[in-house]
Amino acid sequence: MSKGEKWQSDDVGELLALIQSGSSGAFVQLADKYAPLLESEVTRYIGSLGIADVEDLRQGALVSLYRAALAYRADVGVTFGLFAKVCIVNGIADTLRYIGKKNVDVSMDDLSEDELHDGEYDPEDLVLDKEQLSSLRRRISHALSAMELDTLDMYLSGYSYAEIAEKSGRTVKSVDNALRRVKEKLKKVL
Repeated sequence: MSKGEKWQSDDVGELLALIQSGSSGAFVQLADKYAPLLESEVTRYIGSLGIADVEDLRQGALVSLYRAALAYRADVGVTFGLFAKVCIVNGIADTLRYIGKKNVDVSMDDLSEDELHDGEYDPEDLVLDKEQLSSLRRRISHALSAMELDTLDMYLSGYSYAEIAEKSGRTVKSVDNALRRVKEKLKKVL
């Protein structure tokens, strides 16, 4: 099958089989079929995002559709349309989290009065330190799962393993395992 070859089919199952065997033309046709779903999911967020961020959402939704097409199995008992919608919604949520993390700005307004008036530090250095801290927080948030991040936050807040387990509804062993994973992941990030 050549790269420029286009597939014309109204059967989603046939398109999915072609996509899973490597046909880019079949994916273009599938994306055209699901364009209304993609756009309806993205337009929910247009009013609250800039143009570049909306484009990021569109790309995230399209990538999610592609991943759905590759991962879909008809024998599971769910229609591709439902599976694709769930994948697209989850992909948009991931993209929104990424957009939220990348749009964190640090300014002089973020500095406390004590930091500004303490002669020991230069305000420019303080802003740079806060930017580095913000960058580090983003890298950590990206590396850890939501559960690991919550566990780390509670641990850093002074909670014991037992208290974390009680608050999160898990066992002490699962808290210990989560913190071990956090340590391993943070070694790689840092």
